[in-house]
Parts: sequence; structure tokens; C-alpha cells
Amino acid sequence: MNQNKEYGLYNKVDDYNKYIRKYIVNSIPNINRDIRIHYLDECYNLYKNMLYATYNKGNIRMKYLLELKVNISMLDILTTNIKELKCINNKYINTSISKLSDIKNIAYGWIINEEKKKD
Repeated sequence: MNQNKEYGLYNKVDDYNKYIRKYIVNSIPNINRDIRIHYLDECYNLYKNMLYATYNKGNIRMKYLLELKVNISMLDILTTNIKELKCINNKYINTSISKLSDIKNIAYGWIINEEKKKD
């Protein structure tokens, strides 16, 4: 993966993290603290696996890309759970889903490119 794509994904993840911290995480009620904790953990794991995938090659990179895919799926599930709480404005939820979708598209493109390199 070239530098521009790496920084593009990093910038998208960073933007997503800042957005959810500002508009989503702070609005989750204390009674649902577990969801807040898991949501933040998955976001940090998203960063971590993205960086691991950037600095590794071959099968190890693929492993971290697949973990990145799992992080995105978990964030998707947690966002759905948060949406069901009905404690956050739908505009904020929909914007976070859109930002996560951008990350998903870039990550899946990266996975497809890595799979093509194997062939």
C-alpha cells in the first residue's frame, strides 16, 4: 500500500475517533457504561491494527487487515446498539455510520489489493 492510502486511512480513522468522542461517547448514559467502554476499546484497536498492518508485510499484514475488518464489524454492531438506546441524536449516529463506512471501503480495498498480490 502506498503512503497516500495509508495516511488517508489514518486520517479517516482519526476523524472518526474525534467525532465519536465528541458526539457519541459523551452522550451514552452511565447505566450503559459497558457499551461506552467496548466502543472506545474497538476504536483504539482499529488504530492499533491499522498501524500493525501498515508496518508489516505478507501474511502478517493480512492477519492485521482481517483484525481491522473485525474491529469495523464490532464498531458497526456497537453503533447499532447505541442507536437502539435512543439517547443520541440520529444525525450524529448517521454521520458516525457514514464515517465508519468510508473507513470500511478503504480497508476492504486494501484487503483486496493484498489478496491480488498473493496471486
